[in-house]
Amino acid sequence: MIELPSGWRRLEGILLLDRPLAAYHRPMLDLRSMLGRVVLLVAVGVLVSCRSHRPVPPVEPALAKSLGLQPPREIEAVDAIATPPQDWPAEPLKSSEKHAHQVWLSPTGDTAYGIIHFTLPGIAAIISVPNDWVLDGYIREMKKDQGDARLISKQRDRELPGTRFIAEGGLYRTFNNLIVSGKHGWVIYAGILRAKPVNDEEFKLAEEAREQTQIKMPE
Repeated sequence: MIELPSGWRRLEGILLLDRPLAAYHRPMLDLRSMLGRVVLLVAVGVLVSCRSHRPVPPVEPALAKSLGLQPPREIEAVDAIATPPQDWPAEPLKSSEKHAHQVWLSPTGDTAYGIIHFTLPGIAAIISVPNDWVLDGYIREMKKDQGDARLISKQRDRELPGTRFIAEGGLYRTFNNLIVSGKHGWVIYAGILRAKPVNDEEFKLAEEAREQTQIKMPE
């Protein structure tokens, strides 16, 4: 009988390698495993992005009026249906390539209701970006714009669905709803001047307008 080389054995006429895979094969297996995990994460991210958000019908005009709000109307620039408080004029739209910001000011100028729509990097269209990452980026941009910004509190709200947070920057304190869908994000807020006492009646209207705002989810 022919003597077999070390590490080989014969089983029913078939030669088998009876030793672990060479080291240079292992990285390929690790790579396949890693790619499998990435594909799974992408699939989960897409599912979460698709399943976490449901369009909600806007508030009825009669109800809006009873709440002290204007009838709901589409604001294309921010991809939302807004219900500003009655007699609150709209400020000129602020926009760039990556964002649009519409504000309505109270008659005293001490309180604001606003909607910001922004786009995230292209990878966000494939993988669901965590809200906390988006919030960190928002606070950084807020600091660039206003010279100062800090996050006071945040709380995840599955019913929103998104994150409720309070932030201060420059002259203002804002009470915000953050919603992210794919590469699109919105911050809808009620804002007050930090240096003045809160006008409770105006602030209640701004919060009501914020809660009645409906975003337009991408198809």
